Amino acid sequence: MRVHTLGDGEPALVVVVGQHGDEPCGERAMERLLADEDLELTGAVTFVVGNERAAELEQRFVDEDLNRAYPGDPEAASHEARLASELLETVDDLVVLDLHSTVSTDEPFALYQRLTPRSRELLESTGLDRAVDIRTEPGGLTQYVDGVAIECGFKGSEAAVDNAERVVRNVLAAYDVVVGEAAISDPTVFEVTERVDGAGYEFLGENFVVVPAGEPFARRGEETRTRDEPFYPVLMSTDGYDESVGFAAQLLGPLSTVPDDE
Repeated sequence: MRVHTLGDGEPALVVVVGQHGDEPCGERAMERLLADEDLELTGAVTFVVGNERAAELEQRFVDEDLNRAYPGDPEAASHEARLASELLETVDDLVVLDLHSTVSTDEPFALYQRLTPRSRELLESTGLDRAVDIRTEPGGLTQYVDGVAIECGFKGSEAAVDNAERVVRNVLAAYDVVVGEAAISDPTVFEVTERVDGAGYEFLGENFVVVPAGEPFARRGEETRTRDEPFYPVLMSTDGYDESVGFAAQLLGPLSTVPDDE
């Protein structure tokens, strides 16, 4: 794990990059910001590069998925379990922006596992149009901190790096870490209802576009998958997961209409 602090004083937030070693977009966006001599700083931000060893190996993880290893254990045999414990200690009580990439869509969107006032503020500060409540999938970093994860675009693409940099710059402006105008958004929220299990399926739909009841959304040979109720695909793809197609979600509406967790 590697830590960089940009600016002086108490950091306003932590940006976590590289939890998965095969998702370099966040670290590359961080490097651009650290190298930007024209960046006008008015505050401070901490960057954490999560899993350097996995990145060196150019693979998702060493022993287990870091983003499913929380809260971790400093005495664990697993590399990622030790990292998870160390990362949570480093983050402490700061709000967290966690950057990822995907194979499901090129458009960036936000995800959260709990909706607190600080998570809501960060969601609005991303400037993004879509947010996903994915609390049905336990164990991620944002289950243990006030924070938001961002899927920045297609894994390995230059566009994902550009999207990551754009989101981080917007958030830093919104949190008065850098000089600049921030786009404050009211993203449309989709609530994941379940994981859609099944291996080897070709995804036929489009993420965030409703699939009508009874319409095929995945195919394996002559077999097609349908659902009895309409749903919105989220993180669905042909080869994103070993044992599932992705997630089914329902539309909740604008974030401003979704209440905070009690």
